[in-house]
Amino acid sequence: MISLLNGNLIEVHNGEAVIDVSGVGYAVRVPATYMHKNLTQVKLYIDTVVREDSITLFGFETKMEKELFRLLYSVSGVGPKTALAIISFYSVDDIRKVIVNRDVLLLSRVPGIGKKTAERIIVELKDKLGFETSKGDVVSFTGGSVYEELVQALVNFGYKRTDAVNALKPRMDDISNGRPVAEVLRETLRGMM
Repeated sequence: MISLLNGNLIEVHNGEAVIDVSGVGYAVRVPATYMHKNLTQVKLYIDTVVREDSITLFGFETKMEKELFRLLYSVSGVGPKTALAIISFYSVDDIRKVIVNRDVLLLSRVPGIGKKTAERIIVELKDKLGFETSKGDVVSFTGGSVYEELVQALVNFGYKRTDAVNALKPRMDDISNGRPVAEVLRETLRGMM
Protein backbone atom coordinates (compact mmCIF):
# COMPACT_ATOMS: atom_id res chain seq x y z
CA MET A 1 0.00 0.00 0.00
CA ILE A 2 1.19 3.53 -0.78
CA SER A 3 1.41 5.73 2.32
CA LEU A 4 3.58 8.63 1.10
CA LEU A 5 4.40 10.21 -2.25
CA ASN A 6 7.30 12.63 -2.65
CA GLY A 7 7.85 14.05 -6.13
CA ASN A 8 7.07 16.74 -8.67
CA LEU A 9 3.54 18.04 -9.01
CA ILE A 10 2.77 17.98 -12.73
CA GLU A 11 -0.78 19.36 -12.62
CA VAL A 12 -3.95 19.74 -10.58
CA HIS A 13 -7.21 19.44 -12.50
CA ASN A 14 -10.73 18.86 -11.19
CA GLY A 15 -9.43 18.05 -7.72
CA GLU A 16 -6.92 15.47 -8.94
CA ALA A 17 -3.18 16.00 -8.73
CA VAL A 18 -0.67 14.17 -10.91
CA ILE A 19 2.56 13.51 -9.01
CA ASP A 20 5.69 12.35 -10.83
CA VAL A 21 7.70 10.05 -8.59
CA SER A 22 10.81 8.74 -10.37
CA GLY A 23 9.10 8.79 -13.75
CA VAL A 24 5.80 7.27 -12.62
CA GLY A 25 2.75 9.57 -12.58
CA TYR A 26 0.31 8.96 -9.72
CA ALA A 27 -3.22 10.41 -9.89
CA VAL A 28 -4.16 11.59 -6.40
CA ARG A 29 -7.43 13.19 -5.25
CA VAL A 30 -6.58 16.25 -3.12
CA PRO A 31 -8.57 18.83 -1.11
CA ALA A 32 -9.75 21.89 -3.06
CA THR A 33 -7.42 24.06 -0.97
CA TYR A 34 -4.40 22.23 -2.38
CA MET A 35 -3.25 24.25 -5.36
CA HIS A 36 0.41 24.31 -6.48
CA LYS A 37 2.13 25.19 -9.70
CA ASN A 38 3.52 22.59 -12.13
CA LEU A 39 6.82 20.96 -11.27
CA THR A 40 6.74 21.98 -7.62
CA GLN A 41 8.24 19.42 -5.24
CA VAL A 42 5.46 17.99 -3.05
CA LYS A 43 5.08 15.48 -0.26
CA LEU A 44 1.65 13.94 0.28
CA TYR A 45 0.43 11.50 2.90
CA ILE A 46 -1.66 8.96 1.00
CA ASP A 47 -4.78 7.03 1.90
CA THR A 48 -5.63 4.29 -0.60
CA VAL A 49 -9.33 3.54 -0.96
CA VAL A 50 -10.07 0.23 -2.65
CA ARG A 51 -13.54 -0.32 -4.05
CA GLU A 52 -15.01 -3.09 -6.14
CA ASP A 53 -14.47 -1.12 -9.34
CA SER A 54 -11.61 1.26 -8.47
CA ILE A 55 -8.48 2.01 -6.48
CA THR A 56 -8.24 5.70 -5.60
CA LEU A 57 -5.41 7.57 -3.92
CA PHE A 58 -6.28 10.52 -1.66
CA GLY A 59 -3.42 12.85 -0.70
CA PHE A 60 -2.93 15.22 2.22
CA GLU A 61 -0.22 17.64 3.29
CA THR A 62 -0.31 16.55 6.92
CA LYS A 63 -0.79 13.31 8.80
CA MET A 64 -3.60 15.00 10.76
CA GLU A 65 -5.56 15.70 7.57
CA LYS A 66 -5.13 12.07 6.54
CA GLU A 67 -6.23 10.80 9.96
CA LEU A 68 -9.28 13.09 9.95
CA PHE A 69 -10.14 11.94 6.41
CA ARG A 70 -10.10 8.31 7.59
CA LEU A 71 -12.27 9.13 10.60
CA LEU A 72 -14.77 11.02 8.45
CA TYR A 73 -15.26 8.31 5.87
CA SER A 74 -15.53 5.66 8.58
CA VAL A 75 -18.88 7.26 9.46
CA SER A 76 -21.87 5.38 8.08
CA GLY A 77 -23.12 7.11 4.91
CA VAL A 78 -19.99 9.25 4.43
CA GLY A 79 -17.80 8.20 1.52
CA PRO A 80 -14.28 9.34 0.67
CA LYS A 81 -15.48 12.08 -1.70
CA THR A 82 -17.72 13.56 1.00
CA ALA A 83 -14.90 13.33 3.56
CA LEU A 84 -12.62 15.15 1.11
CA ALA A 85 -15.27 17.84 0.58
CA ILE A 86 -15.43 18.43 4.35
CA ILE A 87 -11.63 18.78 4.57
CA SER A 88 -11.75 21.16 1.57
CA PHE A 89 -14.36 23.31 3.30
CA TYR A 90 -12.93 23.48 6.85
CA SER A 91 -9.45 23.24 8.37
CA VAL A 92 -8.57 20.36 10.70
CA ASP A 93 -8.91 22.66 13.71
CA ASP A 94 -12.29 23.96 12.52
CA ILE A 95 -13.67 20.46 11.93
CA ARG A 96 -12.53 19.40 15.36
CA LYS A 97 -14.26 22.43 16.93
CA VAL A 98 -17.45 21.81 14.95
CA ILE A 99 -17.60 18.21 16.15
CA VAL A 100 -16.63 18.96 19.75
CA ASN A 101 -19.20 21.78 19.87
CA ARG A 102 -21.79 19.58 18.13
CA ASP A 103 -22.47 22.34 15.60
CA VAL A 104 -24.76 20.61 13.10
CA LEU A 105 -25.56 23.86 11.28
CA LEU A 106 -21.92 24.65 10.45
CA LEU A 107 -21.18 21.09 9.33
CA SER A 108 -24.29 20.98 7.12
CA ARG A 109 -22.97 24.02 5.17
CA VAL A 110 -20.58 21.70 3.35
CA PRO A 111 -21.97 20.87 -0.12
CA GLY A 112 -23.51 17.40 -0.04
CA ILE A 113 -23.90 17.26 3.75
CA GLY A 114 -27.46 17.39 5.03
CA LYS A 115 -28.60 17.83 8.61
CA LYS A 116 -28.96 14.09 9.27
CA THR A 117 -25.51 13.30 7.89
CA ALA A 118 -24.00 16.15 9.93
CA GLU A 119 -25.68 14.79 13.07
CA ARG A 120 -24.39 11.27 12.32
CA ILE A 121 -20.82 12.56 11.83
CA ILE A 122 -20.94 14.42 15.14
CA VAL A 123 -22.43 11.48 17.07
CA GLU A 124 -19.99 8.93 15.65
CA LEU A 125 -16.84 11.09 15.92
CA LYS A 126 -17.31 13.08 19.13
CA ASP A 127 -15.46 10.40 21.15
CA LYS A 128 -12.93 9.47 18.45
CA LEU A 129 -11.13 12.80 18.17
CA GLY A 130 -7.98 11.73 19.95
CA PHE A 131 -5.58 13.35 17.50
CA GLU A 132 -3.79 16.58 18.27
CA THR A 133 -3.94 19.51 15.88
CA SER A 134 -1.08 21.85 15.16
CA LYS A 135 -0.80 25.39 13.85
CA GLY A 136 1.52 24.33 11.01
CA ASP A 137 -1.24 23.05 8.75
CA VAL A 138 -1.40 26.08 6.43
CA VAL A 139 -1.31 25.38 2.71
CA SER A 140 1.41 27.36 1.01
CA PHE A 141 0.97 28.74 -2.48
CA THR A 142 3.94 29.56 -4.64
CA GLY A 143 4.26 31.58 -7.82
CA GLY A 144 1.59 32.76 -10.25
CA SER A 145 -1.49 34.76 -9.47
CA VAL A 146 -3.02 33.86 -6.12
CA TYR A 147 -6.32 35.24 -7.39
CA GLU A 148 -6.28 32.91 -10.41
CA GLU A 149 -5.40 29.95 -8.19
CA LEU A 150 -8.37 30.76 -5.97
CA VAL A 151 -10.70 31.04 -8.96
CA GLN A 152 -9.42 27.70 -10.28
CA ALA A 153 -9.85 26.08 -6.86
CA LEU A 154 -13.51 27.18 -6.75
CA VAL A 155 -14.04 25.90 -10.30
CA ASN A 156 -12.47 22.57 -9.29
CA PHE A 157 -14.90 22.50 -6.39
CA GLY A 158 -17.78 22.60 -8.90
CA TYR A 159 -18.69 26.29 -9.14
CA LYS A 160 -19.03 28.22 -12.40
CA ARG A 161 -16.14 30.55 -13.15
CA THR A 162 -18.37 33.64 -13.12
CA ASP A 163 -19.73 32.67 -9.69
CA ALA A 164 -16.17 32.12 -8.43
CA VAL A 165 -15.04 35.53 -9.72
CA ASN A 166 -18.04 37.28 -8.12
CA ALA A 167 -17.48 35.49 -4.79
CA LEU A 168 -13.83 36.56 -4.69
CA LYS A 169 -14.46 40.27 -5.41
CA PRO A 170 -15.12 41.19 -1.75
CA ARG A 171 -11.96 39.29 -0.70
CA MET A 172 -9.47 41.16 -2.89
CA ASP A 173 -8.06 43.09 0.11
CA ASP A 174 -7.45 39.83 1.97
CA ILE A 175 -5.66 38.40 -1.08
CA SER A 176 -3.50 41.48 -1.67
CA ASN A 177 -2.62 41.79 2.04
CA GLY A 178 -1.10 38.31 2.05
CA ARG A 179 -3.75 36.55 4.12
CA PRO A 180 -3.24 32.75 3.97
CA VAL A 181 -4.87 31.53 0.79
CA ALA A 182 -6.40 28.47 2.45
CA GLU A 183 -8.29 30.77 4.84
CA VAL A 184 -9.54 32.98 2.01
CA LEU A 185 -10.69 29.91 0.07
CA ARG A 186 -12.51 28.40 3.04
CA GLU A 187 -14.28 31.68 3.85
CA THR A 188 -15.24 32.15 0.20
CA LEU A 189 -16.68 28.62 0.06
CA ARG A 190 -18.68 29.30 3.23
CA GLY A 191 -19.96 32.58 1.76
CA MET A 192 -21.09 30.82 -1.42
CA MET A 193 -23.40 28.56 0.52
